[in-house]
Amino acid sequence: MDLAELFLLLAVTVIPLALGVAVALLRRPWLWAAIGAVVIAMAAAIAPTPEAGEARVAAGDLGFLAGVALWVIGLAWLAGFLTRWFSQRKHGDTGVPSPR
Repeated sequence: MDLAELFLLLAVTVIPLALGVAVALLRRPWLWAAIGAVVIAMAAAIAPTPEAGEARVAAGDLGFLAGVALWVIGLAWLAGFLTRWFSQRKHGDTGVPSPR
């Protein structure tokens, strides 16, 4: 595994989770984490130098890049949702009104 593959692996797993947690703790919309994570993931997916005579991005790569973008968006949303949920439960707010 070379450095470009390692960076791609980090860009599609760890970075979206970290950004999702960060925006939840900063009380920002999860969309900011998704946008940042997709930009980083696309840069990591396109950055490796292509083989001689190959294009950097081919038409066949667009489906792969769309799948990566959806995966990254899902991880960013999940991290933000779970962070907010655990934060509310920690502070005693379960979201269910108490009976009077």
